[in-house]
Amino acid sequence: MTRIEASSARRSEIIEATIQVLARDGIAETTTRKIAAQARVNQATLRYYFGSKDDLLFAVLQEMMRQTNELVRSVATTEGSLREAIVASLKAFWSQVETSPDLQIMQYELTLYALRHPDSAWLAKQQYDGYCSVVETLFQDAAVRAGQTCALSFADLARFVIGGLDGLILQFISDRDPVRARYDLDHLIAAVITLANVD
Repeated sequence: MTRIEASSARRSEIIEATIQVLARDGIAETTTRKIAAQARVNQATLRYYFGSKDDLLFAVLQEMMRQTNELVRSVATTEGSLREAIVASLKAFWSQVETSPDLQIMQYELTLYALRHPDSAWLAKQQYDGYCSVVETLFQDAAVRAGQTCALSFADLARFVIGGLDGLILQFISDRDPVRARYDLDHLIAAVITLANVD
């Protein structure tokens, strides 16, 4: 392993340790001491790789964005209709929400943290722009492959999906009822299909 690869691996380990502490303790109770202990490094090493706690928190938010984008892209196929892409992508994403609700809480905390700091508010906007872009591309690619059109612009449809999922996630992390959540998700999927006006 080269020095650059080793440095990148250590950076990833610290980010993963930070995610674990944030998910377990919440942002208010997360300290650099706890992060260093979880990552099995000293605090000087944290400062070497990230400079400040804020820099580390923003790196975590970017990693969570990357993981979400990767999850959505993983359900993309080279065949199937726009309707199938809508159903498969929303159900795959929701499965991840049910599996790790604490990570969803952590992500909301980080988003709000970024918005409360003027120098980092751009990160929250970038986060949602990124999510919308991934969904827009996924749906557009599916429609092109299937020779279909969409009644809304793909950008508008993607924003509707992200807004709907945000509402469902907040309800689920407040009252973890998976049966009700899946029922509501089915309604969101139906609404998206109706808006897209696809069979």
